[in-house]
This record gives sequence, C-alpha cells and structure tokens, in this order.
Amino acid sequence: MGNAGNCAVAMLRKLEDTVTFRLVRTVASGGMGTVYEARQIGAEGFEKRVAIKTILTEFCDDRRFVELFIQEAKLVADLVHENIVQIYQFGQTADEYYIVMEYINGLSLAEFTRLHMMTEERVPEPLAVFIASRIARGLAYAHSRVDRSGTPMGIVHRDVCPNNILVTTEGLPKLGDFGIAKAANHSTRARGGKRMYMSPEQAAGAALDFRSDIYSLGLVLFELLALRSARARWHEDVHEAAIEGRVDWDLLPAEVSSRLRGILQCMLQTDPLRRYGSTDQLAYELEYTIYHEGYGPTVVTLENYLRDRLPGLYAMGAPQRRREAPGDTIVIPTRIDITSTKPS
Repeated sequence: MGNAGNCAVAMLRKLEDTVTFRLVRTVASGGMGTVYEARQIGAEGFEKRVAIKTILTEFCDDRRFVELFIQEAKLVADLVHENIVQIYQFGQTADEYYIVMEYINGLSLAEFTRLHMMTEERVPEPLAVFIASRIARGLAYAHSRVDRSGTPMGIVHRDVCPNNILVTTEGLPKLGDFGIAKAANHSTRARGGKRMYMSPEQAAGAALDFRSDIYSLGLVLFELLALRSARARWHEDVHEAAIEGRVDWDLLPAEVSSRLRGILQCMLQTDPLRRYGSTDQLAYELEYTIYHEGYGPTVVTLENYLRDRLPGLYAMGAPQRRREAPGDTIVIPTRIDITSTKPS
C-alpha cells in the first residue's frame, strides 16, 4: 500500500441532536411569511441570536414553489460574504418550512430612506454610493460563483430592493433574501419581485442574468439620491412602466455629480447588453467615484451617521418593535444530522 497505508482512514459517524429555536419577537410580516428574532438554544446554556423566516402555509401547499424554494436554498447556502445575509439552515416543521439566518441588528434601507423623506434631508451622495457599492460587491461575489466542476452557477437575486437591503448598527450594508424570489416568480400564488424595482426583462417574464440585478440596484441607488422612486409617476401602471424601462430622470437632484449620473444611466439601460459587463465592473466604478481623490466613506462613517440621526437605535434597553406578549414564546424543535470525520 506504500505511503497510502500510513494515512489515517477517515470514518464517517453521525451525530444526532435536537436544535431548539425560541422565537422572541416578530420582526416583520410580509407577503410570503414572517420573520422572527430567535434564540438558538444549545447545551450548557449556549445561546445564539438568529433570525427565522417562516413561509406561509399557502406557499408550502404549492409543490412547485416548494421544489424551487428548496433548490434555491441549496444553491445559495454556501454564499459567505460580509455584504450578504448568511443562511444557516433550512428546515421543516409539521406544517411549514423555515429558514434560519444571520440576525441583523439595524434597519432596512427602506426605513433609512423613509427617515430622510420625513426630515426632507438628502442622503449625502458619498454615503449613498458607499451603500450601493457594498451591495454591488455582494452581488458580484454571488454572480461569479461556480460549482465544483468550474461551471458558473448563474445565481441571480431577482429581488434587489430597499426592503431586502439592511444596514447594521456597525454601518455594514447587507443584502438578504437570496434564493426566495425565483421560487416566488414561479408560484401561482405570488407575484415575484417588486415591480417598482424590476428590470424590464424581469417584468416581461424573460430569462434573467446578473444584469437584471444591476438594473434593480440602479433603481435603489436612484431612490436613495432622489428620495422618490424612479417610477413613482407611473404608480398606477408600474408593470407597464417596468417593461418599457421608464425612469423619471427629472426626479434626480441637479446636485448629483455628472460621474454618478453616468453610472446610473449605464445601470438603467433598458437593453441589458448596454449595462455593465459585470457586477465587479460596476462595483469598481462606484468605489472609484468615492475614493479616487483619497479618503472616502467607510462603515465607521455610516455608523456615525446613524448614531447622530437615530440615537434610539443604539440606546441600551431601547424597546423593540412589535414585541410579542409574555407567554407567546414559541419553541420549534427540529432533528439534525451532523456528519463528521474521525481518524481511525
């Protein structure tokens, strides 16, 4: 056997455990399900703060949706990037599916934008570009993933919008809900994506690639700068406006730099082939805009900005939104198998 005989032989063994998640409060409820803050309970007093997204029973009854949902969950399970909300586990109880994911302490970009709408204070251009550039980096990472044989995985988010972009209290932007929109697009009970942020090809039901996400991110960046949706004028017929690629450029403030305006125009081309050739290229252009003259915004800059305008977000003991009443705590037990290697 030569040297091979001197190598340790790996033996597979299976560990069975019961993982309990205690739901603490409702964070948000939407068209597809509910997101909870939860505690993962382990041995010897171990606890980990996580988020759990449950899928509505009506979707769980749609077998086509479930199959696509499971496929997409598997596809994005290994996405590990600082600007992507990480998925830890996909599970099933007696009557519903759920996802265990990274808990984000902070606020959504939708809430961040509404704050500025209420105060009529524009988001500083460098900060808006910083947020968009970090999301672009997360997308570039996902778009470039390949499988073990080196074949591109073709991951497309399909639902890049302010509600799915979160900003942590440390000033780190993160993109969530990877893998959910594709299943929703094929469900007979769901309208995939949010039409206010859809690319023309997505609204038309055509095949999608990374350029669709670039377009949607362009609409998000436009809204950050204008504090109004680029399609607000066509709210009543937004689907038609999305298919035609309408953008109300008159809403974009005159103060927006010509360089950034050019980036937005490239991101929001109706023809996908006229947009950026890669998400990595887009991320570079956004970063160059804020850093080419030297020091630019960082996570610390964004954190300090949030601390100044939202001190309640950082206050010790600040009340949580939509907290469940005492006694409403729910425990979800699930069985897991852990495969490990053990030298002989």
